[in-house]
Amino acid sequence: DLARRNLDSMSNRDIAAFWSGLPRLLHKRGAQDPNLEEKLRCVIGTTCTRMHSFQCRDLAQTSLGIAKTISQVSRGNRQYRANDPLHFIRRLFVKESQCSPLFDSIASSALGMLNEFDARHLSNLIYSFGLVERNPDIGGETLFDVSGKTAVRILQTFKPQELSNMLWAFVKVDAKNSRLFQETGGVISGMDLDSFKPQEQSNILWSFSKSGEANPELFRVLGNHIVARRLNDFQPQHLSNIAWAFATAGVSHPILFKKIRDHIA
Repeated sequence: DLARRNLDSMSNRDIAAFWSGLPRLLHKRGAQDPNLEEKLRCVIGTTCTRMHSFQCRDLAQTSLGIAKTISQVSRGNRQYRANDPLHFIRRLFVKESQCSPLFDSIASSALGMLNEFDARHLSNLIYSFGLVERNPDIGGETLFDVSGKTAVRILQTFKPQELSNMLWAFVKVDAKNSRLFQETGGVISGMDLDSFKPQEQSNILWSFSKSGEANPELFRVLGNHIVARRLNDFQPQHLSNIAWAFATAGVSHPILFKKIRDHIA
């Protein structure tokens, strides 16, 4: 309600912060607002109108917030009450297909300033499109084509989560980029692997295998690292994804497989 009442006075940073906070707010659903749908449409309209003037941070933050919201309301086949905010949002973004033109606008706005994005905001932008599984065509190339070229130039500045999210998104939209995967594999192999969380290691291996860009050296380095640590921090899904990735990529690591089997047993 605050966003709706103060739209005219909100800065681009404020609008981005609204979208960034919306997924968390939806988890705390309180009293129902009968005018919620109208207010959301106004915020969406203002966002689209002003998007061309957003800076990189604001655009990436807005894109990620909207994508997380859509992902949240699209999960499973859950039915919501007619006055539930999630019901309105699902109808707005999913059933009315507001998602497509909105993300097309985000892609168009990002195109002219991709070279200004730092690793964090570029990764968040790419990840958001992966969440909604969209890869818009912009000027004869796709968003993932041009963002991949930008990512390659600044790969050395990416943190583990940013690399993991980016690779996962490329797989989710089925965007092929052998150079990006090859160079990312080299960068990861030379990083401090202790800085990678179990989910990030699992996602990276899964992404390389799923994309058909399996990197034997990267698999060897990550496999050896996983063998050298305790597996208590790994959830069953992480271990399942790791085993699947090695098997699918055709990369043998008997010691790793034995350690996973012994841990599960």
